[in-house]
This record gives sequence, structure tokens and C-alpha cells, in this order.
Amino acid sequence: MSGTTPAEVIAIRPEALRAPPATAFVKFPASWYLFSTAVDLTEKAVGKSMFGRKLVAFRTASGVPVIMDSRCSHLGADLSKGHVEGENIRCPFHGWAYGTDGQCLAIPNANHIPAFARQMAYPVEERHGLIFVFNGPEALFPLPRFADEASDGWIAEKPARFLAECSWYMVAAHGYDRQHFATVHGRQLIGPLAVDCPAVFARRSCYTAEIVGEKYYDRTLRRLLSRQVTISITTWGGSLVMITGDFGRVQSRFMIVLNPLDDHRTECSVIVVKKQSERALGKLLWDPFSLAVRKLLTRGYLVDEVSSLGRPRYAPQRLIEADREMIEYFRWVAALPQSKSDVLPHLVGSAL
Repeated sequence: MSGTTPAEVIAIRPEALRAPPATAFVKFPASWYLFSTAVDLTEKAVGKSMFGRKLVAFRTASGVPVIMDSRCSHLGADLSKGHVEGENIRCPFHGWAYGTDGQCLAIPNANHIPAFARQMAYPVEERHGLIFVFNGPEALFPLPRFADEASDGWIAEKPARFLAECSWYMVAAHGYDRQHFATVHGRQLIGPLAVDCPAVFARRSCYTAEIVGEKYYDRTLRRLLSRQVTISITTWGGSLVMITGDFGRVQSRFMIVLNPLDDHRTECSVIVVKKQSERALGKLLWDPFSLAVRKLLTRGYLVDEVSSLGRPRYAPQRLIEADREMIEYFRWVAALPQSKSDVLPHLVGSAL
């Protein structure tokens, strides 16, 4: 075995331990992403680069949020420099008008609208004062909620952002890396890490741990809440991670939305949510304070992890038996359906 190369080592591993090559992961998974805060979306068109292309977003006169490709289907002019007129947006170059579904509705001085005259329009969801967009012509799954989250009565803090210098799938893999919970986060597992898939597009890990870290947020949690925490981490579609921390008397909920910038950089947006207080005084004073504290502790916990790791890189040939849950995650996320036509075969394959 002394002359065996890494490629040969991975080839003789059991099937369950074979991690996919880096080429198996898409650059921008078909999933939900954070676009902006709701107040940033008005009847004035705005442009933003996402998914490797330029997008335009606006709110119609009736208040509907719309996101579509920014390059006009005619000659590629930038629609973010155009004008919103009622429920439509008009190109600044030749005045072509597009509806909320991306279809061209009118061309000045032309009686016929060619078939190519349409923009790629993206599914949009407005929730908690935030605008989410799905990377694809139609959403493969609804924007998820926490298990006990109702459709209203919940509020969110303004997102906190930081940069992770690794690929998007390496960021999300942390939720399945049981070794690093103790070495990086100061969480000593009590019992095994439980992993399941509650839905086709969701993978979840759950564990109970003792808080043994000595960072300011660890000491704060031990002093004010508990020495133990039960964590649930659910990854949806590869780009959206929903985390619940149960400290007994208090539950913490936040999501991390991943926006791949390139192969080795991922923008991470942390959104802390909570149930809104029922009384007016609680809404006025307690809710803003509670969200701010939760955001401070959560962001500190995550940023410390990123800053302490440098620039980790995906190396499938170097994953070992102790990385089994991570390997299984990599296999799962690399095989996720990327279009409606992929979903049924994926379901059949899963059943088998």
C-alpha cells in the first residue's frame, strides 16, 4: 500500500464512503436565496449580480415584488436602468415592456411580438421583511419555515453578513461535521449525531451537547440559559440552512442563507427570527432587544468559526471514516434535483 495514490485509495473504499468529485457540485444550486430587505424594493428598478448573471428587481404599482434577468431579450440593454410603469418594466433602449412573468407585452412601432421576447422571471417570496428568490424558472420546493413557525406573528432581525472563504457546499457541511462541534465550537456531544431527510430537498442533523467553550457567548449561554443545548440543523436545497437551538426555557432560531460568489468564496447572511410578543410594550421594547442580543451571540459564534479556519478546501480523497456524516451530506447535496424534470426520477431512485 506504500505506493498507493490518493485516487486509488478512494477507489477501493466502500461505496458509502466515496465522496463525489468537486465537479459534481453545481455552482448555484436550484434553491432559495436572500435578495434584499423588503424596504429596499420599490417602484424604482434595481440591479444585482446573482447566479452568475445580472438581475433586475422592482415592486409593481400593486406592490408585487418581481425579479427577472436584467439583460433585455432584444439587444441586451440593462433593464435595471429602465422604468417601472404600473405592473410592467420598460427597457431604456427601445421601450420594450415586460410583465411580471417576463413576457414581453408591448413593442413600440411593432404589431408582432416575437417568441424570443421574454425575460427569465424568478419565483419571489416576501417574508419577515425580506425578499427571497429561487434560482430557477419555478420553485422546486416552497420557502421553508421552522417547525413551529406560523404564517404570521413572527419577526426577523436585519441580516448580518460575513464572508466564508470556501465553497458553498463546504459551508453547509459544517452541520454534519461532528468532530468540529467540540474542537471549533466548544460543544461536547452527548450521544450520537442523528441524521435524516425529512423531505426530498432537506437534510437534517440533530444532537445534544454540553456547552464547554469559553468564548463570551458560551459563558453568556451557560450563565443565563443552560449548560446543555439540543441543536437541529436542516439544510434545504444546499443554500438555505435553518437552525434551532433548544436551551430548555428558551429556543433560538436562525437561518443562514448562502450566496456563492465563486468556487472559493461564499457570502453568508444570518437571519435571526422569533415569535412576536403579544403585548404592545413587548413589541416595542422586548422584541427589538431580544433580536439584537440573539443576533450578536449568533453572529459571534459563526464569525469566530470562519475566522479560525482560514480557507478550508474540499478534498474528497482525504475524507476518512470519522467524516462519514459529511461524506453522506456531500453525496446527497451533489445529487439534488436541479429542475422539475429531475424531481420524479430522484423520488423513484430514493424509494429504491
